Amino acid sequence: MATGKTKVLAVFDFDRTIIDYNSDDWVARLCPGGEPPDWLWEKYRQGLFMECVEELLEYLHDNGVSSEDILKYMTTVPYTDGMKDVLKFINNSKDVFDCIVMSGSNELFIEAALKADGIERTVISKVYTNVGYINEEGRMHVRSYHDKVCKCSADLCKGTLLPEYIRERAQKGVTYKKVVYVGDGANDLCPCKGLGSSDVVMPRKGYKLIDKIKEMESNPTEDNLKAKVIPWERGSEVLAVLEDDLQP
Repeated sequence: MATGKTKVLAVFDFDRTIIDYNSDDWVARLCPGGEPPDWLWEKYRQGLFMECVEELLEYLHDNGVSSEDILKYMTTVPYTDGMKDVLKFINNSKDVFDCIVMSGSNELFIEAALKADGIERTVISKVYTNVGYINEEGRMHVRSYHDKVCKCSADLCKGTLLPEYIRERAQKGVTYKKVVYVGDGANDLCPCKGLGSSDVVMPRKGYKLIDKIKEMESNPTEDNLKAKVIPWERGSEVLAVLEDDLQP
């Protein structure tokens, strides 16, 4: 049944946004010697991320690292400074905010990391990410959410998924007066292009998304971002932006 509610949608990338690491890099620490072999990094640099992670998981399995070891290790990944406070704030203000995650990681890594102390899993309404599963032999596998639907990513197009989610919520009577998009990577630019003048894009300082935005601003076209751009470094800066939406 439609609720007729108007809210703010907070959208987060996961790696180097909610957590302060790339989750694939974090798991790669479990390789013998703490580093994956060079041939795996070469494939990763080519942008074949899910293929690379699948082979990383096979390599870990062959070297005696179990799926349970991997998931336990993901629960220890550090959160970005202040980001737990951001999630707690949203959870305490769910009458105002909806919160979703859109990530090029995978569901097993994300769900394990969200078991961190002090985080209520229910704060996140939906997670869009690549598929992860454990087979009958106990071996972990991953596969892409999308099959190269967009040049922004070989695995998952956030620019397709964000408007899809907004449409789904509208069908249930929930509309959004503002979208606040918080991310760091080059593949976060695609969904940001579809945002409007009432929305906010928060690119993390020192990462690829802010570089991409600066490139666009130096070559103005009709494709430039319409949303307000507010760079961030720590969760406290994200929290300040969200707190503004509680003001009368």
